[in-house]
Amino acid sequence: MIDFLAHVRADADRVAAVAEMGMDAAVPSCPGWTVRDVVTHTGVVYAHKTTIVRDGWVDEQPDPVEAPSSGELEWFREVADEMLEVLATADPATRVATWHPEDQSVGFWRRRMAHESVIHRLDAELAHGVVTPVDAALGADGIDEILVVMMTGAPDWSQSSRSQKVISITETDAGRTWRLRVGDFTGTSPGGHEYDHEPTFFIDETDAAVTASIAGPAGHLDSWLWGRAAPDGLIIAGDASLADLVRSVAADSTQ
Repeated sequence: MIDFLAHVRADADRVAAVAEMGMDAAVPSCPGWTVRDVVTHTGVVYAHKTTIVRDGWVDEQPDPVEAPSSGELEWFREVADEMLEVLATADPATRVATWHPEDQSVGFWRRRMAHESVIHRLDAELAHGVVTPVDAALGADGIDEILVVMMTGAPDWSQSSRSQKVISITETDAGRTWRLRVGDFTGTSPGGHEYDHEPTFFIDETDAAVTASIAGPAGHLDSWLWGRAAPDGLIIAGDASLADLVRSVAADSTQ
């Protein structure tokens, strides 16, 4: 069982510690951002989730708060502390608003904030060249979150199709594997945006032969999927272009 809140605590503290090395350092993983942007963005996310859980938002989400124009690091520490207290005292099963229809619970935000925190901890560390490893268990759960919750499936307003191409993704710490079938979807969103054969993936539960495979340590795979690590060190076999497609869809899914 992963203690998500312990990871939030550790990574929020690490963001603050690295930010003390310089708030104006450029963040290579987020072009145009500085460490100050990492601090304020993450703080805004924390404050928003605190409001949802503390005030019991259910059918809609509140507007985001604005970060202060000065004293950002002190404010970040305060909102991190507040969010952790609110998440720790709330029942994980309590229903609250989330952006994931299949999980409208406090527990969703506990998990999501752990992954939000580790990814932005990496951003701050990359800016100062002091990257530390991602915990293997958290990394494996992060792979599961991005693949299953964020990257796969098609909107219910679209028409989708599936190809014969299957990709296996394996984290080598515990040997867990996910199988993705390449597909696409076409349609017009409720907001009026048109999609024409937009690439996507579907979780594949067949025993079909794989077209490509990607394997590596859980923390590194998770970081790569989020664009915080290069593919160096991953073992990619078969159609290597499908690894590029995985990373492209991951980037689009996590904007």
